[in-house]
Amino acid sequence: MNLRPIAVLVPLLAWACSAPESSEPRAQSRPGLVLADLDPSVDPGVDFYRFANGGWLDRNPVPADEALWGVFSEVKQRNEDVLRRVLERSAASPRNALERKLGDFYASGMDERTIESAGTLPLIGHFAAIDGLAEIGQLPRLLAGLHGTGSSGLFSVRSGADMTDATRTILFVSQGGLGLPERDYYLREDAESARLRESYRAHVARMLELAGTSAESAARGAATVLELETELARVAFGAVELRNPKNRLNRITTGEANAITPHFDWTAYLGALRLDASEPLNLTGPKYFAGLDALLVSRPVEDWRVYLRWRLLDDNAEYLPKSFDDEHFDFFGRVLGGAKEQRPRWKRVLDATGGAMGEILSQAFVAEAFSPAAKARCQAMVDDLIAAFRARIEKLPWMGEETRAKALLKLASVRSKIGYPDRWRDWQGLAVARDSFVGNRLRAREFNFRYDLDKVGKPVDKSEFRMPAYIVNASYSAANNDITFPAGILQPPFFSEQYDDALNYGAMGAVIGHELTHGFDDGGSQYDAVGNLANWWTDQDRREFERRIQVVEQQFSAYVAVDDLKVNGKLTLGENLADLGGLAIAYDALRRAQAQRPGEKLDGFTPEQRFYLAWARAWRCNYTPARLKLQVNTNPHSPANFRAFGPLSNLDTFQQAFGLGDEAPMMRPKDQRARVW
Repeated sequence: MNLRPIAVLVPLLAWACSAPESSEPRAQSRPGLVLADLDPSVDPGVDFYRFANGGWLDRNPVPADEALWGVFSEVKQRNEDVLRRVLERSAASPRNALERKLGDFYASGMDERTIESAGTLPLIGHFAAIDGLAEIGQLPRLLAGLHGTGSSGLFSVRSGADMTDATRTILFVSQGGLGLPERDYYLREDAESARLRESYRAHVARMLELAGTSAESAARGAATVLELETELARVAFGAVELRNPKNRLNRITTGEANAITPHFDWTAYLGALRLDASEPLNLTGPKYFAGLDALLVSRPVEDWRVYLRWRLLDDNAEYLPKSFDDEHFDFFGRVLGGAKEQRPRWKRVLDATGGAMGEILSQAFVAEAFSPAAKARCQAMVDDLIAAFRARIEKLPWMGEETRAKALLKLASVRSKIGYPDRWRDWQGLAVARDSFVGNRLRAREFNFRYDLDKVGKPVDKSEFRMPAYIVNASYSAANNDITFPAGILQPPFFSEQYDDALNYGAMGAVIGHELTHGFDDGGSQYDAVGNLANWWTDQDRREFERRIQVVEQQFSAYVAVDDLKVNGKLTLGENLADLGGLAIAYDALRRAQAQRPGEKLDGFTPEQRFYLAWARAWRCNYTPARLKLQVNTNPHSPANFRAFGPLSNLDTFQQAFGLGDEAPMMRPKDQRARVW
């Protein structure tokens, strides 16, 4: 995992639904709960997270080469062995052209001798192009070339569904180019933030010096980089602002974009990307780009050369010789994440291979590890959850009939994608060789970048899977109004064909409900049934919805994560709403299933209790203090312990399942409980 701004859900490798959950002996009648993972000395009404996970938390400290250790980490560890065998077999004796690409890429990453001898030579052409920047008018074409190689200078570009016409694909241009994880890392004035910025400045200087710059010039260059990035941060949206889709909408023409940045020629930039300048584009955050334009003329061109040189180094550091890789880890892994050691090289190269050719690796994974029966069972669970959500909306007391009809239409329009794509991509145009790890990375990035940009101006492919099938992940797309569950998450402890309904619905069912609820959270609720950013609420219903979700925001804003750092209830609101709604929907689905398949008490727990134990264990996790701070400052997901027990404090069904009194510390007073969906 790269310790950059963290994505919506943590991407990890995956295993099959039928894989065993643990090699530990079980003192129980059916698979599922590992009783040693619990801590029965704790009252579930006082600390349910500890009651459900105390044994596991005590036995599983964060390893030296990790920044956190939880359920996702356990799954990743199992999967790394599976996928390592795939890659080593592909490197030794590939069975087809796709396996040869995988094997050659992996072999180039494991060939440390060749990587050391090449140094930064594979980047020499790009360094020369940067050094050739003589005046700012040349920047658009230079930047287009660098973006094509995966360099993240100044801003980012990608294709996406038009927010006003979700059937068409347009270009999205968004703020970017910051080395620290999020805007506020540059702007906070406390002592710890100041020390972190100084560590970052020193890191940039060391990287520039490793690339051949003199120590004195590297120090000046690092100061310049920090100054430029700080100025960009001042005009950038913060993480909370970016959560609001209305802040991301700015559909304009190329001419209008040129008016915002008179010193940056978008016609030239788009032409260098081989894109039609007559097509509309979405320039997210005009304030950022106006501020960038002012900087382009107020700072000398040599400042931009050093900045772009740094961005190229940083974006390729993990593919370069050991000195660069170690220095990159020292700041992003050790300082920001709190890890003590680098992960073994084969694990990092495995991740790099998946990042370059995730869908090829997915094909190998699915062929070896995911069954059609598991896919069918998971689809049945999705159908159960949609039916349960429909019943809730139909009975929702605070929603009027006009809004209710549109909410039901949106729910009925949700598409589900289970396991893996219906169609695999064509990879014939990607050249992979064994002689250059950096070269393979650049070619793969260019290949994938072109694949993405070629969608611009075309109808949106609603069938696209959008993530590798082996990842432990799930997603909701507002623009496509669809939910996706890769094979990677359809496994223990989230799902198993051997589990009773209570365990499956408490974990995987709640995840399915979570993604469904995202279509109706504070952001997703602003999109209609076809994926357009459009209001479908009456004013009265929207006001009532806002009042109810504000209760959740306030609840989580009161949680202290580490030291005196509190959870950001505004940043995490969407995920917290999805957890709360997903649990409620999944519980209803379990009750519907029990009407046909009555559950029984197992291991001393009723089906209702096992449901909530399954939920809590899905979020067991230990963090380093540094990684926990990074999570709170940048991640729209609350730390794991708050996800485990925060929603439960609002649920009458949890209170009833464990026979808790109103005075139980786990429960909020009834008049203070959040009730949304």
